[in-house]
Amino acid sequence: MSDPRLDLEALLGTQSRTYKTRQVTDDMVRRPIHVAIALWDQPWKSAKDQKIEGWVIAVDSKRARFVRRGRTTKGDVVERTIAELKNALKNLPGQAWIVTGRRQTLLRAVLEDRGYLVTGSFSEKNRAGKRAAMQRKKDDHAALREAKRTGERPENIQSTPVPTTPAFWWPQFSQAKAQVAEDELVRIATDASSDTVYKGAMCFVASTGDYQLHTQESKASTDELELESLTLALKYLHKIGARQAIIESDSVAALEAVDYILSGEKSDTRRNGSRNSREQNSRRRNPRARRWRGLSPASRSRFDQAWKNLHGHCEVEIRRVLGHAGDPLNQAADQIAYMGLRAIAHPLKQSRPTLKHGIDKALKKAASNAVESVES
Repeated sequence: MSDPRLDLEALLGTQSRTYKTRQVTDDMVRRPIHVAIALWDQPWKSAKDQKIEGWVIAVDSKRARFVRRGRTTKGDVVERTIAELKNALKNLPGQAWIVTGRRQTLLRAVLEDRGYLVTGSFSEKNRAGKRAAMQRKKDDHAALREAKRTGERPENIQSTPVPTTPAFWWPQFSQAKAQVAEDELVRIATDASSDTVYKGAMCFVASTGDYQLHTQESKASTDELELESLTLALKYLHKIGARQAIIESDSVAALEAVDYILSGEKSDTRRNGSRNSREQNSRRRNPRARRWRGLSPASRSRFDQAWKNLHGHCEVEIRRVLGHAGDPLNQAADQIAYMGLRAIAHPLKQSRPTLKHGIDKALKKAASNAVESVES
């Protein structure tokens, strides 16, 4: 009788190969030229495919530091970006290391075909990354304002239908057996995965060997689920009675949300001076009664409550870790969340044992790599 279980590769998919595109090596960091490329797009009625696209290229070298920007309505953003990059680097000596946004697979593929050394995720070790990210945000918001002002923004923005698969079950796995000493520092990595259509997965993996995978029916963005994963980690710390902890996330959006929540979710009237005063007064009275950067009030409230429950019991630092860059706990959390999301689309009897095997394998690898890191 044949084994009905899925092969583990069916849950890993292309995810296991993603790490190779995002790992940062010493050779990359040592290169004399650091480049960061950020792309953006906004709905635009008169543009091809009703979309205006823009690029930001930040360059940092000993000879020069500068930013090149542009935009196109002709659907040729990758070609235009590559041409602008070639122009920007032609008079600079030495080899370049380029980072791109993690979702820019086409851009990255073209760059690699042209012989460039590319990392498929922004890295803090790349000196040009911050300037590119900041300028991208400015240009994206400026295009949105211009579209509204000039009437280029479509009244009904058509979203591309996303293929869905049936949900056979909702995996829930966890372990919280650790006994921690009063002076023990607990380190936790969190991650999440979502199809943004109807399902999401949240996960954390702790240095104690404990973990939690929670999946649910949800249309929430990955950013919101990343925040929910941080909340799960806070609740875990309260449960085991930890006294000090570091929680790491590779989601910049979730970390910005944490800063926003812990600052009291105050409106910045200096940056929003043009808003209607009645709207500002309403938001001051009830700042949590609206979405903030796509994050629901409920998700922010859950984090806030979990944080308050730890006050006076556990000192917690929440900080960023570069995703897919080889950190053992982060890699395990990412892998488990991704496998949990994919397992939903397969029958319980076939996928449950495979998922459990994949989780155990990811945890053992994380523990082994963590020991090697300490010893080295």
